[in-house]
Amino acid sequence: MIRCLKNCNFEVFMQNQTRPLKAIVIAIIGIVIGVLLSFATYIGVEKTAGENFCASCHSMQPMVQSYTLDVHGGNNQFGFKAQCTDCHLPHNSLPNYLFTKAKTGLNDVFFETFTNTSKINWAQKLKDPNKYVYDSGCLKCHSNLKEESLQNQRAFLAHRAYFAKTTTQSCVDCHSNVGHKDLKAFIKS
Repeated sequence: MIRCLKNCNFEVFMQNQTRPLKAIVIAIIGIVIGVLLSFATYIGVEKTAGENFCASCHSMQPMVQSYTLDVHGGNNQFGFKAQCTDCHLPHNSLPNYLFTKAKTGLNDVFFETFTNTSKINWAQKLKDPNKYVYDSGCLKCHSNLKEESLQNQRAFLAHRAYFAKTTTQSCVDCHSNVGHKDLKAFIKS
């Protein structure tokens, strides 16, 4: 190295020494930007998860009203509230959750902006709840259901085929009114 200083250009020597330092600085900046983007995404996902955000669309008012009367909407002895996204988005993987959230959100914005939402037949949509409710969301909160079913004979019999995977029924096929108490009374046919 000393020999190089005598025989080499000092500027070339210093450039070679600063390359690793530049790479480290660029890596640190990349990590900081990645963390900030991840945090911003997390905040955005959380702020758009509940009834306050969903109620900002006029067409969702009946759903929000019936939700607030339901056990899952906070009408319970503990004050627990499930977020809209707890039921209406899949929880089987983070990429699927985020993709479905983005796709559903864009679809909702489009229909709220460019269509006459008063003409939506909500009663017809209630006939196919599996399009809007995901078992992975139910099981996210009710993760102990299988164990409790084994301890409770009545619950075990009701859920035996589901956990044995011998049925194609989903949670909302049996629990059709879950999440939105008396929803039919709030919507127009």
